[in-house]
Amino acid sequence: MTIKTYLLGMGLSTIVSFAAWVLVLQNVDPNSAGLLGFLLFYFTLFFALTSFFSLVGFYFRRKIFENSIEFKQVEIAFRQGMFFAVTFVGLLILQGERVLDVYSAFLFVLFVVVMEFYFLVKK
Repeated sequence: MTIKTYLLGMGLSTIVSFAAWVLVLQNVDPNSAGLLGFLLFYFTLFFALTSFFSLVGFYFRRKIFENSIEFKQVEIAFRQGMFFAVTFVGLLILQGERVLDVYSAFLFVLFVVVMEFYFLVKK
């Protein structure tokens, strides 16, 4: 797979994921949808944010590290995009459950940062 094919596929998946998320927002009543409605909301948001953050991350990584291998930058940008999405959706879930405060947010973000450091050191 070439970089151009990857970017095209990721861009298309971003559009489809955000469209699915908007459809869930418009058509699912949170009061009567139950668990399935919330799962659809969070999963579509997660996929949309992962693809969006991956594209943005790859763009910035390409500008900052011009002489590096692009396939390596794709891998790192995707992983970091997924971590950003996990952080955003995780904090949103905590807020939805009314347990989000400064300490829980700090611990959650710290956990995600430690996971990223693990993957950076692992290689």
